[in-house]
This record gives sequence, C-alpha cells and structure tokens, in this order.
Amino acid sequence: MIGNFTSVETANALKVIFEKHKNERVCVIGTMCCGKSTLIKQFFQYDCIDVDDKLWSHLSKEETEKPNIIPFTKEIMDSVYKLAYEKITVKPGFPLFGFVILDCEVVVYLDISEKLLEEHCEKRGDTSLTNALFVKKGIEEDWNNHKLKNDKTFYYLTITE
Repeated sequence: MIGNFTSVETANALKVIFEKHKNERVCVIGTMCCGKSTLIKQFFQYDCIDVDDKLWSHLSKEETEKPNIIPFTKEIMDSVYKLAYEKITVKPGFPLFGFVILDCEVVVYLDISEKLLEEHCEKRGDTSLTNALFVKKGIEEDWNNHKLKNDKTFYYLTITE
C-alpha cells in the first residue's frame, strides 16, 4: 500500500494493515510531529504501544538526558536507537508506534512533507523543525537499509493534512 492520505484515510489504512497483520509484529514509524501520538489515540482497540512511553519509562536519569540535547546529532540518534533495541520488544498484536524499526515482520512508514511538518512543529511548539527533519532523514535511511534486506512487509503512507 502506497499513497497520499488525509488523517482519516491514514487511520483507515492503518486499520486495514492492523487487521491483515494482526498476528504479526508491526512497527509504525515516523518523525516527530507527524501525527503518531494522535493516531495511537484512535486505535485503543489494537493495544498500540508508543515507543516514547515504553522507552523513556525504562531509562535512568543519565540515559534520558543525552537524547534531550538540541540539536540532535548522529551520535544522539545512534544512542537512542541502541536504547530502543535494548529496551523494547515488539509483540504480535500490539502495533508499536515510534521512530525506529525494531525486530518485526511489518513496517509502516508515515511520511510527511517538509511544509506540513513545519506547520505541525509550530503548532506543537516544543519540537524544532531542524530536529524533526534530522529524525526524518534517519528514519528514511533505516527504512532503505531494511528494504534492501527484503525480509519484511513494507507500507508507505504520506500524510497530507
């Protein structure tokens, strides 16, 4: 499934994906301010997991300080990815929403244009466009690396509102 979707269409597409892959481990990835947290609220019946909730609640004070450095750097992203791999396990039937592709069978990438991402960052007020774009670039690199392995099912959804 590839396409451009409004928020309602994105939610509907995710429902179809979750139903189709209900016995598999699903990662929904996207940068900051792309709408992951908003979408999770719509999927209470699917027992979705937010990486932010799962990861940050298991970290020590020292571990949580490093990722909050602004602007993000490759070192910080690598550190956050490493922590996610160590602390989080994706379980079948519990779609995981976050920024990193963990051990799973299905990956859904929620892409967003720079213009719309800028609007979302301004609206949210606590995330810089620079950091959101940096994370987006890292996600796209991770996506492309995983696609080369051809060992997962991939869905690409572009958010248009």
